[in-house]
Amino acid sequence: MRIFIITMEDPVYTLPFIREIIDQRKQDIVGLAVAHGDRMTIGKNRSQIVYLFSLLLIMGIPAFIRYATVTIVFKIQKKLAKVFPFVSSPSVLDYAKKNGIEVFDIVTPNSKSFQEKLKALKPDVIINQSQSIIKKDLLNIPRLGVINRHNALLPKNRGRLTPFWVLYRREKETGVSIHFVEEGIDSGDIIVQEKYSVQPADTFNSLVKKNYKIAPKAMLKALSLLEAGSPVLLKNDDASASYNSVPTFKDAFHYRWNRLRGKR
Repeated sequence: MRIFIITMEDPVYTLPFIREIIDQRKQDIVGLAVAHGDRMTIGKNRSQIVYLFSLLLIMGIPAFIRYATVTIVFKIQKKLAKVFPFVSSPSVLDYAKKNGIEVFDIVTPNSKSFQEKLKALKPDVIINQSQSIIKKDLLNIPRLGVINRHNALLPKNRGRLTPFWVLYRREKETGVSIHFVEEGIDSGDIIVQEKYSVQPADTFNSLVKKNYKIAPKAMLKALSLLEAGSPVLLKNDDASASYNSVPTFKDAFHYRWNRLRGKR
C-alpha cells in the first residue's frame, strides 16, 4: 500500500507519533509533507495571546513551561542545524529523508502545485495531521481516501482541544478515533476507535498523553485493515455529533476554578 503523510511539526506529541508510523511502515511511505501552521493556528478572530493564557490555565504552569521549552528548543535546534553540520536536525522532514522518503515543505496541502506532485506519487491513502482543512480536490487524489487521528470518540467531540472538553463536561469515557476525512469537520466514517475510562485524577495533560500512547497503534491498525480491504466502518453520524470550538479564556478559567475547588 502506498502511504503519503501530511503533518505539522509539533515536537511534543505529533512528531513522535509520525516517527512511529515511519518506523513501522517506511517501506510503504511514498512521501511526507510538512504544512505551515501549528497548534497556535486558531483563526483570524481570536487572539493568540489570550489563547496562550487559556492554555496556561488548562495545562497548569509546570506542563505549560515544559511544552513551551521543548517547542522553543526544537525551533532553535532546527535553525542551528541549517548553519552547523554537526547539529542534528529534529525536523520530521529530516527524519523522513534519512529513511529514504521523499519530502515536501509546503504552505498548504490544498495548493495546486503540491497536488500535481502528489498525483504523480499515486498514493492509496493519505494520513493528514496538519492544521489544514482538506478540500475536495485533495480528498479525491488517494485511491482509498484521506484518514485522520482524532483525540475523541467520534461523533462526539468533533473539533479542537477535545481532551479539555471531555474534562470540562465531566465525561466518563474518551479515546482515539481513526477516521476518513470528508469536507466537513471530523465527519468521515470511523475505521478504528479505541476507548478508555476517564479517571478522577486525570488532567488535560494525562488525557493527551494517554491518547498519544494509543494513537500510533490505532493508526497502524487502521492502515492494516485498509490494506487488507476488511475495515468494518463505524458510522460517524451527524445527528449524534457534538462540536467543540477553541476554548475561550472564560472556559479555561471556569475549568481551572473547578479543579482548584476539587471538582473534576
